[in-house]
Amino acid sequence: MRFDSLLFDIDGTLLLKGQPLPGAADALSFARSQGLRLQLLTNTTAKMPEELAEELCRAGIEVVPDEIQTATTACLGYLQQHPHLKCHLLVPDSIRPVFRGIATDDTNPDVVVISDIGEAFDYATLNRCFRMLRGGARLIALQKNLFWFDRDGERLDCGAFIVGLEAAAQVQALVMGKPSPMFFEAALRKLDTSASRTLVVGDDVLTDCAGAKAVGASSLLVRTGKYDPRLFEAHRQNVDAVIEGIADFPRWWMSGSAADHLRQG
Repeated sequence: MRFDSLLFDIDGTLLLKGQPLPGAADALSFARSQGLRLQLLTNTTAKMPEELAEELCRAGIEVVPDEIQTATTACLGYLQQHPHLKCHLLVPDSIRPVFRGIATDDTNPDVVVISDIGEAFDYATLNRCFRMLRGGARLIALQKNLFWFDRDGERLDCGAFIVGLEAAAQVQALVMGKPSPMFFEAALRKLDTSASRTLVVGDDVLTDCAGAKAVGASSLLVRTGKYDPRLFEAHRQNVDAVIEGIADFPRWWMSGSAADHLRQG
């Protein structure tokens, strides 16, 4: 069975610190020339697909907003499907308008929704969330990445704080973004394909590759971005194949590796 769809990670795979990685634009153009359907999946929460598409286009990577799925859009969809939930929203101002129409309660919420708010993560903010969780609120994490690459280097991501809240409040977060199976399943539905016909391409064994494995898709790991040889060795069961970087994707594909070396259902 041949792949008909590709799910690409963005940060660390196509972009690094806001700049395009070598061969990123050509890799997507090549994929389209092969008749493959594409979705770009990202745990970025501060930007919506429209802004991300503009950023990618400025970097020479031609995509449209409909080809991008974010943890924020996944969370919004979930909350719209559960309109009875009253939410305490801990999200950046840049995406707060997206949640207009969602019921909120900053005193006794049903759920605490946490995104990356950068330096606004302080003791008072986290302790308020902790008390809400201890009071019975459920925890929703837009994503659970521990760190990310900004233009000036590595930064803690919201996952570092969510792990602490989980441990302190003795709760388990419902994760909206990667590696949540429902995040990947939403992309498969959008592309009208099955996991067995889908290849996930990314730099993170804990989100991209683990998420692929959870839904039964195949994964291709790139040795850029968050790639860490120690993590790869510890979690290599999540990975089906490895290339040096996205620039190698067309050659890897044409070599027959996609057909010969990956599990395809």
